[in-house]
Amino acid sequence: MYLGTFSKTLFPALRIGFMVMPPALADAVQDVIGTLLRGGHRTEQRALARFIEKGHYARHLAAMRRLYRKRQQQLREALAQEITVPCEVLGGEGGLHLTVAMEGFDDQAIAQQARQFQLAPAALSHFYLDPQRGRSGLVLGYGNTSASRYPLALRTLNRLIVQHRRGSA
Repeated sequence: MYLGTFSKTLFPALRIGFMVMPPALADAVQDVIGTLLRGGHRTEQRALARFIEKGHYARHLAAMRRLYRKRQQQLREALAQEITVPCEVLGGEGGLHLTVAMEGFDDQAIAQQARQFQLAPAALSHFYLDPQRGRSGLVLGYGNTSASRYPLALRTLNRLIVQHRRGSA
């Protein structure tokens, strides 16, 4: 069974989800959902169904794929220009983020200090069960950031990265 929502691909206020399941489960699931949700959002559901049937949703997804593919490439190019320390750019096959892996840096301090500059990288080590044993680096989202902001943002991050090299304090 697969559950999904249109809130990420269209807009959060839509609040319509969906399920993909074997046909044998459909009646039982429909009974439960009908009891729990009492069939709300019928107008929105009809409008969304027409939007999908007319091909608008598929065109929207294709346009978003092109936009995010371009944004990711622009971020990769800006990283290559602005980050002066040895690093490895990972990911990009799924999601709207890239991972910049760097050895010998306090990624949690970098991420925390970056917030003072309205930047929001996530520390890669934070995603490990034991952050002390994990790789250091930054996870950079590009879903809601204009590519025009990349150079200045990455110059700022680069300054913070250089300041937080382990053993250089």
